[in-house]
Amino acid sequence: MRNSKSAMLQVSTERGDGAVCQYGRLVAVVVVLLSMLLAAGCASSQTASAVCATGTTSYQVTDTQGYVLKLPQKPQRIVTLSLSSDEMVLGMTQPERVMAVHYLADDPGISTIADKAGCIPVRLRDYNAEQIIGLQPDLVIAPDWNRGELIQTLRDMGIPVFVSKGPSSVVEVKQAIREIAQAIGEEAAGARLLTRMETELVDIAAKLKTIPPERRQTLVLISHMAAYGGKGSLFDDMCGYAGVINGAAAAGLGKNDALTKECIISINPDLILVPTWGSGKLDANKIKANLENDPALQFIKAIRNKRLVQLPDLYLYCASQDIVQAIRDIMNAAYPE
Repeated sequence: MRNSKSAMLQVSTERGDGAVCQYGRLVAVVVVLLSMLLAAGCASSQTASAVCATGTTSYQVTDTQGYVLKLPQKPQRIVTLSLSSDEMVLGMTQPERVMAVHYLADDPGISTIADKAGCIPVRLRDYNAEQIIGLQPDLVIAPDWNRGELIQTLRDMGIPVFVSKGPSSVVEVKQAIREIAQAIGEEAAGARLLTRMETELVDIAAKLKTIPPERRQTLVLISHMAAYGGKGSLFDDMCGYAGVINGAAAAGLGKNDALTKECIISINPDLILVPTWGSGKLDANKIKANLENDPALQFIKAIRNKRLVQLPDLYLYCASQDIVQAIRDIMNAAYPE
């Protein structure tokens, strides 16, 4: 409008020949119209730029349970309900878009995102609805093992919830990355993570071709959890990629079965993986010492050959893109040559 008024003031207002006056009025009209069109064009261009810059284009995603979620723009206040999904999200976008992380996310002994998580102010432990709602998230990412009533409560309160795959295999880790990338509007970043994973896995597979089947090592994992690592667990799948035999699975233990001392004796593993991360009352070094000095285990190959190995737990218990580092660590521990 400011340009239009200026143009009108520039038109001659002198009295004279009628044709001149008409011509002057015509020029004034033309100038006003051109000014208005130019202003509209600039405004339209600025609006389009703003949409691109802020990502306000709406989109629709379907979660792993078939729930359709409509998002008005890329979410800017993201909350995820597991450490693994924290790791995936922060592998694809900036910490500024994340409102809260798992309470262990900035612990470098168990988290692969400790360097990024430090600037995120809120820590979640119990994942209660009141605390999550208080954060006013524009997207909550919940693994499919989260409590159904929590997810429904959040949705009833108008909070957008996207349920992703809770991985129990490397394939499912890839699936979760792909799903979460779509949900947060970062498909290109997700594709880059998947490409990096695939490149690592191809390289690991190429190295394992030099190891004949008869030289494949059997190992067991002394876990932080009372029951973990048997057949069907994520660790069991990792062992397959690392070219080792998971002793717990071979002995018939399921993913929720505890590994007892009797099981270790019957398995007689070539290698035992022991913890590195000390959590709460857990003393990782004491666990290692107890195994080494246990009279009942002295004939076990791993004890006899001093092959109790401590691998970084931040990768070993990782259910996100950095799981490939754990697979490489297991392979290198079993086949140091």
